[in-house]
Amino acid sequence: MSGEVIVNLDALVTAREAQDYRALRAHHVCRHLIGMWRHAGRLTVQGKRGRSPLYRFGDILRAERDTRVSGSSHRAEGCRSCDRASERSELDHAA
Repeated sequence: MSGEVIVNLDALVTAREAQDYRALRAHHVCRHLIGMWRHAGRLTVQGKRGRSPLYRFGDILRAERDTRVSGSSHRAEGCRSCDRASERSELDHAA
């Protein structure tokens, strides 16, 4: 599903799948942020695929819009957790 255009707002996706969607990536949405929205009550888990929670894609888009227009979004800097994971991955591949 990586990079595909999702047109069905009722599609159930994992946070990792959602973060690969172009419109969400442009607004610095990552799987960690989607998890934070879930813990803040902005998203509801609709099911599971293996161990990964599934979210309704339209709900993720709504949460992104609501947090972006709230004025309290700090996503321009990106996600420190994702940056650290990327750095660890680069170090692992270099070794």
